[in-house]
Amino acid sequence: MYVILYAVLFLFGIGILVRGFRRQKRSTFVAGGLVALGTVCFFWFLSFWGEMLWFDALGYGRRFWTVVLSKSGFFLAGAVFGLLAVYLLTLSKGGEKKVFRAIAVVLGVLIGGFWGSANWDTLLLYFNGVTTGLTDPILQKDTAFYLFTLPFYDSLYDLFLLLGLVALAGTALSLFLRVLEGQLEFEQPRIPEQSRATQYRNLYIAAGLLLFVLAWGKYLNRFHLMYSSWGAVFGAGWTDVHVRLPAYWVAAAATLLLGVVLTTGPVRKQVQSKLSGLISPVRTPAGFLAFTGIVLAGVWFLALAILPNLFQWLRVEPNEITFEKPYIEHNIRFTRRGFRLHEIEEREFPVSESFTTQMVQDNPSVFNNIRLWDWRALDAVYKQFQEIRLYYEFVDVDIDRYTIGDDYRQVMVSARELQLSNLPEGSRTFVNKRFKYTHGNGITLTTVSEFTPQGLPNLLVKDIPPQSTREELRVEQPRIYYGELTRSYAVVNTKEEELDYPSGEENVYIHYSGKGGVALKNFWRKVIYGWKFGGTRFLLSGYPTAESRIMFHREIRHRVKTLAPFLRFDKDPYIVLADGRLYWIIDGYTTSTYYPYSEPFSSAETIQRKRTGRRLPFTPGRGELHGINYIRNSVKAVIDAYNGTMDLYVFEPDDPLIQTYDRAFPGILRPESEMPE
Repeated sequence: MYVILYAVLFLFGIGILVRGFRRQKRSTFVAGGLVALGTVCFFWFLSFWGEMLWFDALGYGRRFWTVVLSKSGFFLAGAVFGLLAVYLLTLSKGGEKKVFRAIAVVLGVLIGGFWGSANWDTLLLYFNGVTTGLTDPILQKDTAFYLFTLPFYDSLYDLFLLLGLVALAGTALSLFLRVLEGQLEFEQPRIPEQSRATQYRNLYIAAGLLLFVLAWGKYLNRFHLMYSSWGAVFGAGWTDVHVRLPAYWVAAAATLLLGVVLTTGPVRKQVQSKLSGLISPVRTPAGFLAFTGIVLAGVWFLALAILPNLFQWLRVEPNEITFEKPYIEHNIRFTRRGFRLHEIEEREFPVSESFTTQMVQDNPSVFNNIRLWDWRALDAVYKQFQEIRLYYEFVDVDIDRYTIGDDYRQVMVSARELQLSNLPEGSRTFVNKRFKYTHGNGITLTTVSEFTPQGLPNLLVKDIPPQSTREELRVEQPRIYYGELTRSYAVVNTKEEELDYPSGEENVYIHYSGKGGVALKNFWRKVIYGWKFGGTRFLLSGYPTAESRIMFHREIRHRVKTLAPFLRFDKDPYIVLADGRLYWIIDGYTTSTYYPYSEPFSSAETIQRKRTGRRLPFTPGRGELHGINYIRNSVKAVIDAYNGTMDLYVFEPDDPLIQTYDRAFPGILRPESEMPE
């Protein structure tokens, strides 16, 4: 019904718009456009508001609006800047083709707007960045400059370059059409020289301003020498510091000088007049611009390619160890800091050549925690003896440590989750999948080294409902509504009872009594989530009530990534039993590819993908690291398996990235001291 309604309203609006265009009735044309646009906006708003309600239910409404307003504000600012920049650059008194100027202006608005929206996180880092107190050894810039400021400058350079190219293309195309129509001629103009200069003034200005942007790019390239792979190690080497660094200054100065020549009328005329006697094509605008480009390319090639290669080949490589030694030391030092290896503490442990019974007696905690169970074998045992029903599944086995009695023991634990795809095909009905089969139940927990006489694990927590052998391991709330397999939405506390667990030949049913999900307290919310998820069946279903709650974004990694897109999260969350309740914990990392002099690292998955040539999309936040040279395990995210509440605790408060994110998103991150024992 939603899709049909969407299509009908949209096509109705388009039909009115076309009718108004054919009959040349402006009011009809506008009315049709408003109906079509209003339809698109209305259904977009349903999805938008559904997400807002999710954040608000979790208590993170401010986080939602921070991102929305940032994207919107930066989109608007970028669009206005793109409009003004391209419009002013393509504006002239020569009367070029207005259609090309209009197209260029529209492109400028779109480029600027989408740039602002796409780089919202880079802009937030720039405006909220902190200092680190550590400077690079070459340019003496605080490392915060590379983490927060340089990424912003790079993105700004890309914007300026695109806008400059659009303005230049729009101006050139409009003038070229006028040449084809006979209004202007490149070789033998039919109008006075002074008038011709006026006609081409904007072309020169657009080209000159583009050169200013390129000059700024060469200036920025100086800082990118901190990521150079030219020498023996990653980062600036001898050739980078002594040849390429001055060369970038030369290239930037030459580019800037040529830009001044193009944008300054009297200077350009004087240079063009002197050169035209030697090179006749230079007297035309096209010839002069082509000559400028050739000169610039020659300077760049000589300064940035020929000279550095010659120095590297003839001077550095024959004496590489001598020349590169201090730069290798810089690389080692900053790589250690990038990966926090500079804080490693070295200890010496005495080694004995003999093994005795006395050693075992003196170190019971060590020998009692030697892991004898392989997690793969244990996972197979869990699946065979503890899944109970086909629709339950253990994803994997995690290793943790618990205080059991007076002993601190290493244990292996796994969550019994609901896997809807394991239901018999005839049972995969809409009601079963959305209202009845909503959650998993309990965990299994065993020590790493104990066996029963039958060779099975010594289970300290087992079965449904969970049975615990120790009081400190009791499970009071075993239901798992949020986990690693909960990839679809569920509606709880409805008129339809939820399956809690099987008990012999019978089943035990419950109604959810927690605060997870979004309350469906009115028909409007039912309309929203009918469009967002369930379609007409959900909208017309009589099972949800005003007390019902809809749960979505239930898969752990997706859930935390939705809340904190600025963090990378480990691909393996683990379940924790604390005070009778079940929680998921997942590690969050801050990463960067901009830390100076630090060797980049890619995870095994990324490297394997490159070797095999598999064209798979890179998905940040799923455990894969791609070329990062800075990382901190700054955050532990805790998710209640029953209510879905999320708390993000900062464990590395000295991390400049997490400090900056905390300033950009106040209220999301909590100090380590607030985590319950």
